[in-house]
Amino acid sequence: MGKQLTILFWGFIYGEVFGYIVSALTGSTFNAKLSGLIPMIAGFIIINCLSYFVKDTASTKKI
Repeated sequence: MGKQLTILFWGFIYGEVFGYIVSALTGSTFNAKLSGLIPMIAGFIIINCLSYFVKDTASTKKI
């Protein structure tokens, strides 16, 4: 749960920064909700897909 919350937080922050830079370079208006929400959702989906396929070998290895 902590990993997902961290991804949501940093996805929002990086999305805001990236959205602001892109809107300044292209001359378009900056939409704070959209530029923060899309990277949050994309990061959440990507991290959950990656955690499904990539397993920690230390936790799966029984000695």
